[in-house]
Amino acid sequence: MSTAFRSASRSRRPPSTHRSPLYPVPARQKSVRSVPKDSKPTLRPVPLPTSGAKAVRRLPAPRSLPLWLRLLIQAQRGSLVIAFILVTATLIVYGSTVYTQQLWSKEYRKLKTLQRNEREMIATSASLENQLALQAERPGSGLVPQTPDSTIFLQPAPQRQTSLVSPNVPNVEASPNTPLGY
Repeated sequence: MSTAFRSASRSRRPPSTHRSPLYPVPARQKSVRSVPKDSKPTLRPVPLPTSGAKAVRRLPAPRSLPLWLRLLIQAQRGSLVIAFILVTATLIVYGSTVYTQQLWSKEYRKLKTLQRNEREMIATSASLENQLALQAERPGSGLVPQTPDSTIFLQPAPQRQTSLVSPNVPNVEASPNTPLGY
């Protein structure tokens, strides 16, 4: 509880009669003459109480401080800068960690969905394969079981020449159709 509030609560004066000596108070006009409505009242400073007031001392100039004190002040400034940098770096690392975890969990959910879809497709494919095998075994389906006598052999097509060279392009050896990196 502040001392001003305590002192105000002890005295039973209404708060409107209490005036602070720290702020300028508008001067009261003693004459009853008409004042234009757009004019502002003049302000006069209220003198500060002189009894019990202490004089304000000036701090010594920075050059007159002892060396150890100047070093401590510089160390404090340096530690403030280092603390600011460390807090900033910590916030950046924390933010990137949270972002990375969110991204990872999103991608992990995608992976789980894809794996579930893969299992469903494998099950559907096996079901369709089983259904086709059952239909093939039925009499009257028109399908014939595979035998070496019913195998069809096709002759490979003759090889074609693919050497179409334009006159403007220099002769370049064709590279084999293998991947470059393994």
